Amino acid sequence: MQNAHKTASGLWGAFSQPIGKPATRVAQPAGLLPAPAAVPASSSGRWGGWGPAAYAVGGALMAGAVAGTAYYHRSDIETSYGALTQHMQYVGALWDKDTLAERVRHLVEGETMHGVVFRT
Repeated sequence: MQNAHKTASGLWGAFSQPIGKPATRVAQPAGLLPAPAAVPASSSGRWGGWGPAAYAVGGALMAGAVAGTAYYHRSDIETSYGALTQHMQYVGALWDKDTLAERVRHLVEGETMHGVVFRT
């Protein structure tokens, strides 16, 4: 029975293959590839020495773009800086215990003397 199965499988495989074309083999996994050889810095090509100059020019262009943008938006920056300064003065006043105690005392006096009530 096994011999008949082997024979039938072999015949079927022979008929399923197109005439004139060799059987295709399944490739085995290649495994890890070796690392590429290290290239010395001196043999990096004709343009190898221009790298630092290109970085310097790119940095100068970037700094110019930032300065130009800051100049263009100077009014927005001044407004934001003013708001930030006022906020920091407010936060600084919150840390002063004596001033806060005086403010609370004034609020209580306003409620008792003038009938002004603060509700949240």
